[in-house]
Amino acid sequence: MTSAQRRVPASMRWLAALHQAEVVLAWSLPEWQRVLRLSRRLRLLGRLAEQVEAAGLMDRLPPPVVNPLRAELQFSRWRTNQMRWTVERVSATLSDVTHPLVLLKGAAYAGLGLPIARGRLPSDLDILVPQAHLAEVQARLVAAGWVEAELDAHDQRYYREWSHEVPPMRHPVLPLELDLHHNILPPVARVSVPAAPLLARLQPSKWQGWQVLHPADQLLHSAVHLFHDSEARDRLRDLVDMDGLVRHFGPTVPDFWPALLSRAQELKLSEDLALACHFLQAWLDTPIPEAVGATLAQGRRSRHRWLLPLWATVLHPTEPDREPGLGQSLAAGVVLVRHHLGRMPLRLLIPHLFHKARAQRAKAAQALIADTPSDD
Repeated sequence: MTSAQRRVPASMRWLAALHQAEVVLAWSLPEWQRVLRLSRRLRLLGRLAEQVEAAGLMDRLPPPVVNPLRAELQFSRWRTNQMRWTVERVSATLSDVTHPLVLLKGAAYAGLGLPIARGRLPSDLDILVPQAHLAEVQARLVAAGWVEAELDAHDQRYYREWSHEVPPMRHPVLPLELDLHHNILPPVARVSVPAAPLLARLQPSKWQGWQVLHPADQLLHSAVHLFHDSEARDRLRDLVDMDGLVRHFGPTVPDFWPALLSRAQELKLSEDLALACHFLQAWLDTPIPEAVGATLAQGRRSRHRWLLPLWATVLHPTEPDREPGLGQSLAAGVVLVRHHLGRMPLRLLIPHLFHKARAQRAKAAQALIADTPSDD
């Protein structure tokens, strides 16, 4: 164990197996029991199984461990095939468009054949198109059988004017939900990102007709996806994704780190990058150059003094058989408030939250009526 690895909290050291599978050979059966249960809940068991399989260690593990690992291998590969099939059908629907079609997040990792794509459990397909072509793409997808969620007038306006994506779409035959984006953050958010710079640096994927974001933009998007979301519990997988991106792109993309720092500053995402790099180094021993860490540390705002412990509390996974503590619940509440305040200005946020609360009360009342026995 290196001196850097010794600084990683003991509860997080099992994550080293996701890029150094040999460490699993030293685990006892009680340690395996903890890791199997924890990684399954965190949606990381498939990643662990793929690493063990690739290292040729499966036959050297205790028999009670092998079966759940092999089962997760089959399940994750089946889910990945489902995503590939969904991409192929969407490709057929949009085959003659002349504007970019961009894979995001897990679909992008699979489309590039990145190591972190192996073992994922995709539940949706995220794609991005230029906003000017959004309505055209929606119409084509609807004509091909995709169905948007039923929304009232307020929610339709929310997606049309204030969101960075359209309502989720489902297909009666295809297995994954489709999330169609025109940006990575809402246009009315406190921190917003213009789509034009993202579209200007697209790169081809290995899947015909599809492109992906620039490597630096992929890492920034992953950070945005984590630190601007409303629910951060059990989201360690996002950090694992970023660790995988760094370990792959850092050595293979020329000037990756200077380009990443410059891009984060250009898009006003330096705070998100600094938060990500802090936890990557502290919890996953991610190889980040000292100069990069120093640059990000110098640029940290004073509020990082409370953001870092806040996110550390929320992101730290709860152990099996334990409930989240009061501190974590309170921290998750603060993250939720921060999410709402950053997502929309107050003049839009207050009516929006009032509408959502009223809709939830109406839904609960309808459910109560439906469950009430009749007199007949």
